[in-house]
Amino acid sequence: MMDEDSRLMLAFQAGDRQAFEQLFRSYTPRLMAFLLRMVKDRGRAEELTQDVFVRVYQAAERYEPRAKFSTWLFGIAHNLALNDLARAYRKRERPLEDAHSETTADRNPDASEQLEARRMTEALEAAIGELPERQRSALMLRTVQGLGYEEIGTVLGASVSSVKSLLHRAREKLVSQMKEAGR
Repeated sequence: MMDEDSRLMLAFQAGDRQAFEQLFRSYTPRLMAFLLRMVKDRGRAEELTQDVFVRVYQAAERYEPRAKFSTWLFGIAHNLALNDLARAYRKRERPLEDAHSETTADRNPDASEQLEARRMTEALEAAIGELPERQRSALMLRTVQGLGYEEIGTVLGASVSSVKSLLHRAREKLVSQMKEAGR
């Protein structure tokens, strides 16, 4: 059974520009959150989000709904993020560590709550950043994007059991690192 977003992509393929705009509006925040977690730099995440939609636009003629649209889309985002990280590593660039500021800025708690929330966020972001890339990707796709095991497997090119193993190891490492950090 074809999902609604795949139908929108097929409508775009047939010439409906509003279908593309609807997909763009619907997925931009989710892609931005995913890419920000991957590359840890807002500017690069914004550029990569635009690049994802450029790729979608360019691939419209070849699009076939073999999986859920979101799986296909996050596969593109994942590959672009990996290429960007590899490029940054080769240039010896260090991703900025300001991703946590997006998650703590909206509420207005007292100073001690803000400080504790900031420490927790920094510790968790650091722990996530230390995860191997595949574990981090699987974790972000599951927890942030809400993808199922099969969808994550399609994005990462892994079996369902491998995805479950990646997620299990990622969670174990995060728990261990947060305990070590005294959280």
